[in-house]
Amino acid sequence: MFRKVALLTIVMVLCVSSGSAYDTWGSRDHPLFHRPSGYDIAGYEVSDGVLTISGHSAFLSGKMTEITYYARGGPLLPSQLALRFIASLQKAGGEIVFREEPSLGGRYVAGRLARPGRDVWVVQESTSLREYRLTILETSNPETSKGASPAVSPAADETEAQVLDLLRTVDRTGVLELPARFAAESSALSKGYEAGFKKVVMLMEKDSSLKFRVSTYTDSNLKPSEQRALLRDRARKLVDTLVSMGADKGRLAMDLSTGETANSAAAPGVVRLTSVDSVDSPEQ
Repeated sequence: MFRKVALLTIVMVLCVSSGSAYDTWGSRDHPLFHRPSGYDIAGYEVSDGVLTISGHSAFLSGKMTEITYYARGGPLLPSQLALRFIASLQKAGGEIVFREEPSLGGRYVAGRLARPGRDVWVVQESTSLREYRLTILETSNPETSKGASPAVSPAADETEAQVLDLLRTVDRTGVLELPARFAAESSALSKGYEAGFKKVVMLMEKDSSLKFRVSTYTDSNLKPSEQRALLRDRARKLVDTLVSMGADKGRLAMDLSTGETANSAAAPGVVRLTSVDSVDSPEQ
């Protein structure tokens, strides 16, 4: 009996650690094409396959990955999914090779990304009201080994993947906690944490519906009134820092909680961003 319980616990941990608790085990997003909020991976397959692209005469063969997404709640329209895909493709330096016009209800878009020594073909198709499929196939192309370097570097791909991880965390918990240090009894923000803040800005750019309430930690040696004032000053500093990096100030608010200081403060050395529906605040 103990073995069965232990095995079940391990399986549950593995499922959660692989991404959303509802994702197919072992699945993962493509780093350049993030899923919308509220979608889970319902199918994931990697194989040697053949891809036929509408409007393209050639049959393409190579390593192929198929990811099927399913909407838990209200799904996006096929046109919205298509426009998100096109924006991601163009941001990565890719080109559209065929598309059904999104404004006319089109469900199918195909694109190509040139990478050193290979072409990456990507197709997105809405297969039902709640489901869409992303297909990625790589083919060799010696010609792309010459000339310009790829539009997106491996480091950029990794950053994109980390931003997707933040998006999944927000979807699952509604809270982001990032390391950050302030000088003692001051709102002066220490250097060295900029990369994490920049990923939050990128996350907000990817999902325009996200709004955050910002809270920070205080210093325990102060009086309660001094702690509350310091919390506000530090939260204001963090908001200003995010805005200076490109975040929309209208989607950020400071935590102006008037309850116990301990209830509104983050852990020492941590800043907390809580996803909220509204950022209306008496002080911005």
